[in-house]
Amino acid sequence: MSPIPLGLSISVTFISAITVIGLPTEAYVFGLIAAWYSLSTVGGTIFACIYYIPLYHRLKLTTVYEYLEMRFHKRNRVFASGMETFSLLLYMGTTVYVPALALSAVTPMSTNMAIVVTSSICTIYTVCGGLKAVVWTDALQSGIMFVGSLAAFIQGTVVVGGFGNVWKALERSGRVNFWVFDLDPRIRPFWSLMVGASMSRVQLACCNQSICQRYLSCKSAKDARIAAIFSVAPKIVLTLIAIACGAAAYAYFEHCDPLKNGDIHKSDQILPYMVLKIFSDLPGMAGLFVAAAYSGTLSTVSSGINSLSAMVLEDFILPRKPHMSTTAQMTTSKVTGIIMGVVLTTVAYLCSMTTGTVLALVSTFRGSCGGPMLAVYTLGLFFPWCNGIGALAGQLVGTTFCLWIGLGGLIYGRDPKYLRKLPTQTDGCLSPTTLNSSLVDIHSNTTWIYDTKETTYSDLYSISFMYFSMIGFIITIFIGLLVSFATGANDPKKMDPKVFVPIIDNQCFPKNIRHFFRFGVPMPKPENDFKIGNTEELEKFKSKESECG
Repeated sequence: MSPIPLGLSISVTFISAITVIGLPTEAYVFGLIAAWYSLSTVGGTIFACIYYIPLYHRLKLTTVYEYLEMRFHKRNRVFASGMETFSLLLYMGTTVYVPALALSAVTPMSTNMAIVVTSSICTIYTVCGGLKAVVWTDALQSGIMFVGSLAAFIQGTVVVGGFGNVWKALERSGRVNFWVFDLDPRIRPFWSLMVGASMSRVQLACCNQSICQRYLSCKSAKDARIAAIFSVAPKIVLTLIAIACGAAAYAYFEHCDPLKNGDIHKSDQILPYMVLKIFSDLPGMAGLFVAAAYSGTLSTVSSGINSLSAMVLEDFILPRKPHMSTTAQMTTSKVTGIIMGVVLTTVAYLCSMTTGTVLALVSTFRGSCGGPMLAVYTLGLFFPWCNGIGALAGQLVGTTFCLWIGLGGLIYGRDPKYLRKLPTQTDGCLSPTTLNSSLVDIHSNTTWIYDTKETTYSDLYSISFMYFSMIGFIITIFIGLLVSFATGANDPKKMDPKVFVPIIDNQCFPKNIRHFFRFGVPMPKPENDFKIGNTEELEKFKSKESECG
């Protein structure tokens, strides 16, 4: 497929309704420091282009978890694929729930019916159209997200008297706070967004099936790199527009915070509430914003269903039934997609029936899995001594530790002083108003408010969730290497060069440096890295080697 639509598809795969509605809330509550989140995607793309995309194309993988079996053992593949399947199903369920509430707020449709309709639409066009349908609908939905969010920002800015007034309102409240470099991991300054969030983005870009499936759909590693690079700008733009919407919302509600005034029940309702007010005399515009939130959900869920179908078939079914015909594989994949649609509908329905517990647990579980997952691939690519037992032990310990911190924070509560919410005012409020009861429920279950209980590990439980991926990554690397050496580390000389990627292997570096960073892994023959008959690429390789050294 063409790298351009694939790049657009990559850019919106994990920009869901939670992003369209949640990021503006971050800017409203914590200030413009949230804008740094937009740059967190750059590092992941760089790592993917240098190390992971060439590897995946060289090995001709169908799912990224095949690599773990090639490099370690079948159990590593099954465990990682199982964790991602469970985690992604939970995440997609919550992603469906949020816009379903928004749709029920502006139409006569009930929340449960909206959940069923949303899941059904995603499942049908994904199962019938496959990856090509997902990619092209993603490209269309990226445009809807852009237009809907931009319209909310422009109208909000116009209503308050222009961007100058928005900026002045932010300055008066201390929300122009880009340069907060506090190293305390319990708060969310620059470092939590650029280091902690970047780690999560690296994991998505390098070893997430939904993203890597796009890389593998390209005809060459070069096209896959183009798609990855092209995806960066739309992600940054959509993120910054969401932050700008939050800034406009603060300026609009500067003297009458709707949460304090009782107009809404949770902070994540701020932007939808503003949209209803500023577009009250413009029919259809509030619906455009709901469409933007819906587009985010459809892109995420359709990508997830498509990826899960491939994962279940390749990682669980075909290893047990290797002689399955092509027709049977296609039928199995479609049936699997339908089953996944039913499961995520059930998860979304459970979210609608409970308080914040389900959503909080889902978010914690999802955040605790990413760092250890990335670490397992890092151990495989760059550390030839690591064996399958060490990688599995590291992933188990890293994931368990992050879950412990996350669940501890949910049970005992985070100390409010570390949240550092910026002040809001109600001096301009006239009187409390009543909002559509359906809209009041939007995302209300996603804000976790618990009574804080003192415990020995209070400081540990107060660590920002932004750092979970980084903590899990470090622990997994350490435990993985420790257990590997304790149980008999691999001999690098016996490693298959195809599954190993040196940290430095550019032909322009001296041979002794490239040899050192292979850590004893044999040097592959250049001819083996190219298809038979592809003499043009082979000659380029030899020419570059003779020039650089």
